[in-house]
Amino acid sequence: MFRALRSGGLVGFAIVGGIMDDARAADHCSAALNQGGNDHLAMQVTAETLVGLRDIGPIYRADPARAILALSPNKDSVAFQIQRGDAGTNKHCAALVVLPLRAGSAAAIVDTADELIMDAAPAFGWASFHVGVPAPVTPRWAPSGEWVAYLKRVDRSTQIWIVDLTSKRVRQITHAGVDVEDFRITEDGRMIVYQTRPALHDKVKMIDFEGLRGWRYDSRALPIKTARPQSPNSVRTYTALVIDDGTERPATEAESAAFAQPPSVPPEAPAFAIGPNQRKAWIEPVGGSPFPPDYALVVEDRMGKRAVCSATVCKPDAWTPLWWTDDGSRLRFTRREGWGNSVTAIYEWAPGKTAPRRIYRTTDALIECQPVAKDLLCLRERSRVPRHLVRISFDGSNDTTLFRSNPDFVSLKQGEVKRLNWRNDWGVEFYGDLVYPVNFREGVRSPLVVVQYRTRGFLRGGVGDEIPIQPLANRGYFVLVVDIRDAEAIVGRKTTAAALQTTYDRDFVGQRNILSAIETSVRSLVDQGLVDAERIGIAGLSAGSVTVQFAALNSSLFAAGSVSGCCLEPTQDAFLGPMISARYHEAGWPKLADRDNVFWSKISLMMQPERVQFPLLFQAADSEYLAALGSYVSMSQAGVPTDLFLFPGEHHIKQQPAHQLAVYKRNLAWFDFWLRDVLPEDPVEREEAVRWSAMKGRWLRDDASKRP
Repeated sequence: MFRALRSGGLVGFAIVGGIMDDARAADHCSAALNQGGNDHLAMQVTAETLVGLRDIGPIYRADPARAILALSPNKDSVAFQIQRGDAGTNKHCAALVVLPLRAGSAAAIVDTADELIMDAAPAFGWASFHVGVPAPVTPRWAPSGEWVAYLKRVDRSTQIWIVDLTSKRVRQITHAGVDVEDFRITEDGRMIVYQTRPALHDKVKMIDFEGLRGWRYDSRALPIKTARPQSPNSVRTYTALVIDDGTERPATEAESAAFAQPPSVPPEAPAFAIGPNQRKAWIEPVGGSPFPPDYALVVEDRMGKRAVCSATVCKPDAWTPLWWTDDGSRLRFTRREGWGNSVTAIYEWAPGKTAPRRIYRTTDALIECQPVAKDLLCLRERSRVPRHLVRISFDGSNDTTLFRSNPDFVSLKQGEVKRLNWRNDWGVEFYGDLVYPVNFREGVRSPLVVVQYRTRGFLRGGVGDEIPIQPLANRGYFVLVVDIRDAEAIVGRKTTAAALQTTYDRDFVGQRNILSAIETSVRSLVDQGLVDAERIGIAGLSAGSVTVQFAALNSSLFAAGSVSGCCLEPTQDAFLGPMISARYHEAGWPKLADRDNVFWSKISLMMQPERVQFPLLFQAADSEYLAALGSYVSMSQAGVPTDLFLFPGEHHIKQQPAHQLAVYKRNLAWFDFWLRDVLPEDPVEREEAVRWSAMKGRWLRDDASKRP
């Protein structure tokens, strides 16, 4: 049995079953789940601490409709997956956990695996588009509550496994020749209907055959990733499997319908819920609205009678979750509101009886909720507390923490966090979280690093998880984590998605608003005597890297930058391929053949490296680095301090634990060098910093030679 994890008020956490085909994998996962993820000697948050956190479900979800939590039929237990990376072995461990909701009960690991199931949803007409995020593993309970089925990946194959909660026996029940993508359990519990795409295998073989004569460069091309054409999407196939004897047959139309939305719920409805007596609720776009559209909250009873909530608060976001109370009399939903939509509120509505009323409000992130009796079971994150499971009551009693996968984390030294609200030069509301240095002293100016581009929930590493926020605070930094507003908040709604993007990109009005917001907040911190104006850094991934790139040419505020998923350059059409390039052209970006120097003068580092204001570090996935190569080479040739590191087998968001740790530590060393004039102690890291010293010397000499 595993040693119990310290539970911080919980009753315990132990393995009670799990038969692994590979004993070494089981040993690895046992060690990964039991080794402390915290630096108990220093009692502070380190880069290693963050890499070793045990996460309840994936940090990011490509599909918000896929649940992390699964309640048992009688709602007395919940099942979910935790996962943890091990930088030493560069592997992950995933574990299926069952937690009884009775007071005093302990969470138990019932199975483990050492491979994550990665999310690769179809996009652009292709079969998959990898961004580097794990897929949520949604456990499904037997109607009797006696066993749980779930997807598990072993030897690069994703299949359905079952754990019997009485005998603790774990067994694989599907042996499909391709990955199982999703499944449902029939109401009688005798069969499982599962979803695959077997035709995809044939399409892959056709591309192999085509390669004998050479692949034509066409709409399947994504050259930044690979020379191989992307596989076209294929139809899904549904198979019914009898659990007792393993026999299979093609699923009937009625069985396959379990994967679709219920009848009468519009197919364009992004969220819906079914309550007692088949009462339905969903969110649907209002016809004739601009983009993004207004959404209406609709309820329909079993006789087909509709009720539409007309209150202002009933115009929720598209993916607002919906829950019926156990008696079916009231509907609950969330809504983002407050300054810059920084607050999450829960409302309750009794259709046809009362107006919606707000019953809960928080600046914490609620990642997912499930109704239990009169309460909600939710995954919650706070700025200094990783994801944990809570029970939220609406009767005035306090919320109850049911499970922490990292119970010791809250005992570590962390910088205080202060929520900031402000407006940019155009009057647009922005907000952010300011993390103070751990040993903050009044009257002492400290360096600052700006991190982007969401600050909702646990402050780990910004979007993409590359900038270790609390480890920076432990080194004496302020960290400003800025939440970047969406396009419609900056330029207003337009008639179409393309029109919205075009308005946002025209003359880089969106980036000007974002840079204005960041500069406004940073200058305020300088004026307050908190931040040293000469020691300010900025970092970002993806949309955040665009902000850094724009700032490098249009701001004199920053002394160092770090990016990933960068950059926007005139040559991007050649690397992104026809499908993605067309999206940029539709929004008004020039084609490569246009040679639009005026447009690119606002953002291209490659065309004007001599204008770059600060040293820039690139840490790129091997499937994306070509987009940054022109920027890096041009800056390097112009003598601007820069360094580029490539990470194999990665996508937009890096997932390998060894890579995550390397990225964290190099970002710490980079900002330490440029903002604190400190060299790392580690010999390998120090060798890199010595190279930066040479760059710095040449850059300063060149800059001095240009002065009159």
